[in-house]
Amino acid sequence: MNYKITILLSFLLSCYTTNSQTNLAPLHNQDTLYVSDIKTTHLLFEENIKYVDIGSPYFVADTLQQMIRLKHVGEELEDVKSQLSNLTVITKKGRFYSIYLGYDRFATPVSYEVKKSPQIVPAFKEQEEKEIKKEENMAALCSLIAKFQSNVHIANRWGEDLEIDATGIFYVDEKIGIRIHLKNYSNIDFDIDHILFRTKLHKRFSADYLYQERVIEPINICTDTFEIAGDGSLTIIFLFDKFMLNKKEKLYVDIFEKNGGRSATLCISRRRLLQPKVI
Repeated sequence: MNYKITILLSFLLSCYTTNSQTNLAPLHNQDTLYVSDIKTTHLLFEENIKYVDIGSPYFVADTLQQMIRLKHVGEELEDVKSQLSNLTVITKKGRFYSIYLGYDRFATPVSYEVKKSPQIVPAFKEQEEKEIKKEENMAALCSLIAKFQSNVHIANRWGEDLEIDATGIFYVDEKIGIRIHLKNYSNIDFDIDHILFRTKLHKRFSADYLYQERVIEPINICTDTFEIAGDGSLTIIFLFDKFMLNKKEKLYVDIFEKNGGRSATLCISRRRLLQPKVI
């Protein structure tokens, strides 16, 4: 049911993007936006919406991801104050919008694609700058690791649906980088659904021994695609915050196919993780 709702929301948003009748000018050039009481006005933003304030009980607004729907309640129209308001919007990335609203029963057009505002709330701007810097640092680490020759060769078992070969384990700036080469020997493309890194015991010690597997989440995945063409190959670099296995554990890498039943698993020993190439 949730999957169907997601598809419906995506379809609605794409329809509004395609059928937008005009673009709102940048904020400093914005004229009054007229709203009707018999038609709904739709505003489509480039980012998801975090905060909305409409500033008047005579106008109503509700949000749907990147879209705001506006309407006038159609009451006390003889009072000029009921026909004017101001719409304030802050997106999840901190972009700030202030749009003057007016009433017009026969307002046209009623669908707008709002241009990105240059104004960013300071707290969000600082966070955005940090995220940009982090992305740049991750990209630099990926490029650095990609240049090094293989320092390990750890392959999965022969006969699995996909050949996995760990061709590099690196340590740099308190980060662990694992480079994996994937080979698809089938003529059918292999679309990766997800890649799971998890810890697992080297062997079972006793029937009553309790063990909780850990999932190790990468902080960055360096690749432009998750599709391996038929009889093709793909190299992916994974970056992790520094971690280590205990003496009883191994690291397993599970790769699963999207909309398919193929999968493959690679096992990396603790000893190999303890001997990375230090950059």
